[in-house]
Amino acid sequence: MSEYGRRAVSDDYQLGQVLGTGGFSVVRIGVRKEDRLQVAIKTLKKYGYGTGKGKRKGKGHAGSEARMWQAEALVTNEILVMMRIVDYVSPHPNIIHLLDVYEDDDAVHLVLELCRGGELFDRIVEQERYSERDAATVVGQIAAGLAALHHCGIVHRDLKPENCLYADPHPEAPLKIMDFGLSHIHNVTNAVVGVFGSMDYMAPEQLNMSGTMPANDRWSLGVILYILLCGYPPFRAKTTRDKQRRILTVTVHPHLCYCCVQM
Repeated sequence: MSEYGRRAVSDDYQLGQVLGTGGFSVVRIGVRKEDRLQVAIKTLKKYGYGTGKGKRKGKGHAGSEARMWQAEALVTNEILVMMRIVDYVSPHPNIIHLLDVYEDDDAVHLVLELCRGGELFDRIVEQERYSERDAATVVGQIAAGLAALHHCGIVHRDLKPENCLYADPHPEAPLKIMDFGLSHIHNVTNAVVGVFGSMDYMAPEQLNMSGTMPANDRWSLGVILYILLCGYPPFRAKTTRDKQRRILTVTVHPHLCYCCVQM
């Protein structure tokens, strides 16, 4: 990994097509000039982080302060978590690998391994429902990644099929956990304030704001298992409030084998 912040990402990589966008980020294909290695480059917008043109001033600044603070918190948090993964976990077959970090006035650029197999979500949509054997294979890979994260004090906090990527299109390709913007490192970072993530996968403790713990991720993994086997989420409702109530109060009784229920 090169010296953080010393070089521009364009010095070492050619930036290509956009793979995806988020509220504060954009992901592009990159090609390393040195050896033509293809990578994914995630650019995190800083908004007020530093002194570049991305920092908003003047009229309207007060109204954007919350968004600016959130952007700063997410950028800082994701960098800290990814560096922790590099130091204590990588390389791991079920966690996306950080190759390099660059910074300029307006953004931080994370150079990541390129996964070409698509999201677990897309395969669920295509397949609709998994056999118990196939579901166990998927869940086993995610569980292995979570175990490595939890061992070094990281809680993901936003585990869902959209945040699990296959390394390549092969049916038996490794499945990798990604997107650590909302993650928490025990005794190092504060969990980004607020209820974040996708409600379908949130543990009751997250909804109640009653603590960040590895069990939150295990709950999310259980929801993924349920969706793999049943083809739909366990807590369905017409409104967000009713869905939250169901997550907090309803016990699900799926028509599954004993081993799956115990898992």
